[in-house]
Amino acid sequence: MTDRSAFDLDVISDPLWQMTYGERFALEGLLTQVRPALAIETGTAQGGSLRRIAAHAREVHAFDIVPEVAELGSEIFNATFHIGDSATLLPEVLGEFAATGQHVDFALVDGDHSYEGVRRDTLSIVDADACRRTVVAFHDTANDEVRAALESLNLPAHPKVALCMWDFVPGYLVVRDHPSYGHAAWNGLGLVVLDDAARADSPVVMDDRYSVAEVYQRVRRAYEEDQAGGAPPGPAQAASAEPAAGIAGSAARTMAAAGAGVIAGVGAALLARRKR
Repeated sequence: MTDRSAFDLDVISDPLWQMTYGERFALEGLLTQVRPALAIETGTAQGGSLRRIAAHAREVHAFDIVPEVAELGSEIFNATFHIGDSATLLPEVLGEFAATGQHVDFALVDGDHSYEGVRRDTLSIVDADACRRTVVAFHDTANDEVRAALESLNLPAHPKVALCMWDFVPGYLVVRDHPSYGHAAWNGLGLVVLDDAARADSPVVMDDRYSVAEVYQRVRRAYEEDQAGGAPPGPAQAASAEPAAGIAGSAARTMAAAGAGVIAGVGAALLARRKR
């Protein structure tokens, strides 16, 4: 490591990868632990996450609706591309895996971001016979529509779900004056572990803290309410402002606390599971 910069690491240097650095390192950590023989990804885009999955997996299957995505096959040799609607292709391929005795060790869900699309792709994986002991990562879990779809499924009640954490890596709330995505909530990495044999009476969840998505929604509403009385403070002003100055200050403190505690709680939750 001394002969090169940390910015030369594959997990940092890829400019086409649409994940934050925290999400990238978290995904890399999962892959080094799982070491999947067979992996799948829905939503490939420029192939940032696919490259890292392929680097750790023996075989990976990528699902995307854009035909040009298949051109990544010229550089990712252990990837098979399925071009078309995941509503049809994903259950078909998973069914073929089950029929031939293949098992999916790792999945990344980052494709259709519509409410019904998220529900459909998630259930295709969770209910598949080829996904019995599978680590599943979900991207953009801070987004309003994605999060609503995921929470509507009540996955902690599913008999195969042994762990469910929608804020494994918290997402972010875009600043109000952004030219395209003002006050939109994006990114965030969720984690679900499927293991019906290891599931106890209840799965590992992080139910002792606020949902990051809910906190962001409250902060957004607070800023929108404040806008009627003047523009909210910029980052530098907010940092020095009195926290008790209103709803926005209180919500911001809650948001920071929720984000900071998520990762630290993962180890404690897993330790508690082992002691049962």
